[in-house]
Amino acid sequence: MKPVLPVASGRLRPATLDDAGRVLSLLRTPDVRRFLCDDRVLARSDVKAMLADSIRLDAEGLGLWIIEADPNGFAGIMGLAPVSPQASVSPDMIGGIEPTIAIDPEHEGKGLAFDAMTAVIDYARSRLRLQRLVAAVDEPNTRSNRLMKRAGFETMGLARGPVHDLLLYELAFDDASDGQ
Repeated sequence: MKPVLPVASGRLRPATLDDAGRVLSLLRTPDVRRFLCDDRVLARSDVKAMLADSIRLDAEGLGLWIIEADPNGFAGIMGLAPVSPQASVSPDMIGGIEPTIAIDPEHEGKGLAFDAMTAVIDYARSRLRLQRLVAAVDEPNTRSNRLMKRAGFETMGLARGPVHDLLLYELAFDDASDGQ
């Protein structure tokens, strides 16, 4: 089961089906959907399916968290999920676990994305004992690319995505086997 993860400015709590309206609103925000959804406007049924998938991943300690910022509440989503063969743009990503993040534009620039990413990286390394995380980020998404580098991810290549070229990242945990 995914735990609640504290962050400096709030917490990450496991997402539930009751979060569908807020997540849908976030993913329909033009600046968020441009990269995260390849500019596709999601239907409520898409978001409910996403949340149901997240709940199924709970047993593995994976899925979506709701980013709650003090004192404003809902500020975005943070997730850890397996990279499916269909979503993999590189053989290096197959079988990997990928973080996903979306911050409500009114919460951008406050360090919340870095806090959430850092909490999930620590959780993946110390509690899930993963050996690495991987990610594919749209090349023009400068905010997310800066976040990945700041969080310690290293660039491992470039791949063609559905809309933009994607920068591929990896964060290897040298200490994964000792449970630190």
